[in-house]
Amino acid sequence: MVFIVKALRSCYALFAGKKEISQADIDRAAVFLFTVSLFLPFYFSLVTVSCIAFMTMVKYRVRTKAFQAPFTKLIFTFLVGSFFVAASYNNYRGMAYSILIYAIVVCGLYFRSVMTRELYYMALDTACAASVFCVVVALIQKFLVYSSFSDYRPVSTFVNANYFGMMIEFIVVIALYRIFTNPKKTMQYAIVIALNLAGLYLAGSFSSALGMVCAVFVWLVYKRQSKISKVAFLVILAAGIAFLVFPQLLPRSTAEIQRTIDHRMSIWHAAWRAFKATPIFGRGATAYHIIWEQYGGYQTYHCHSLVLDTLLNFGIVGAAAICVYIGSYIRILVQRYRHHICRDLDILAAAIFVSVLVHGLTDVTIFWIQTGAFFFLIVSCLGIDSAYQNQQEYLAHLFPTLEDRTAQAVYLKN
Repeated sequence: MVFIVKALRSCYALFAGKKEISQADIDRAAVFLFTVSLFLPFYFSLVTVSCIAFMTMVKYRVRTKAFQAPFTKLIFTFLVGSFFVAASYNNYRGMAYSILIYAIVVCGLYFRSVMTRELYYMALDTACAASVFCVVVALIQKFLVYSSFSDYRPVSTFVNANYFGMMIEFIVVIALYRIFTNPKKTMQYAIVIALNLAGLYLAGSFSSALGMVCAVFVWLVYKRQSKISKVAFLVILAAGIAFLVFPQLLPRSTAEIQRTIDHRMSIWHAAWRAFKATPIFGRGATAYHIIWEQYGGYQTYHCHSLVLDTLLNFGIVGAAAICVYIGSYIRILVQRYRHHICRDLDILAAAIFVSVLVHGLTDVTIFWIQTGAFFFLIVSCLGIDSAYQNQQEYLAHLFPTLEDRTAQAVYLKN
């Protein structure tokens, strides 16, 4: 709560036009407004992302610090190339998405360069509070529509129930993390988890549920919470048995689930055929919407498979660039964990990575402004104590064995 109050003060100072506003106040206001905008209709997110990206680009010191992250030139070169590939196929939506992804990546780099524990905890607590608002909106939507359409899946402030589900999946993992890092507020975070689980049930996103479960188990296993892990496993097992015995308890009917599976198969078949026609560079972002009719697929926005969507959109070359970029972040994550640098944050980032990958087996909800920007905000924790990380890596290179610890101590003293 203290973090959020400080953020509100920074926002007031920023918009009141005070002359003596510090860069720290700007950073705090930017993180707060960015976080809040992600839980409002995407128009707000679009404006906030654009403003922060513009601020980062025009301020030399901010831009220089942000772009020190590894493989920044690679990802920007890839996005520029993706823009022109989309243009060559008259994929205008893909061109717009390339620009949007560019802005989101710039925001992510900026947050990574300025992130501190205080800023990060403020962002996480703000997200937890905002998620409660989203669940309330979903409950109202369900109540208003239920009498005429009982199978309606509320979207809350998002454009799709699956996007809502992915945000919930992130929030549950975040709230679980905060229970361990802020135990005095355990009850508040537990309420956030309970409300969001109710929202996930209403949204009926099975992909989000699976991703969330895998992420939670990653967190519990690495935190060595074997008792809680066993209880969680038994609860999930009991829920699974209940759904099998009483299928009417499922948030979606079995007929609708079968329909969804049939649609997925049609989409994947068409996407694979389209990829084989342009395997090197793809056809630009959101390519599925320009090929579904030609290849006889089900009409939708994307491939509902993270791997297929990446290959169809960006080809083998683009997919390789993305893998290199993500690999660099995974390497940083592993090095930080090995050197005991913010281990709880590292586990949180790893759990979020796992949730995205598992969810991506059957959906591509990460490829949206609210979910994608929220992901970049969460993994910006890898910038916390980055200077200390560089020092630890350097020391590990100079003194690789346990016998060198005395020499290392002398080195640090001098």
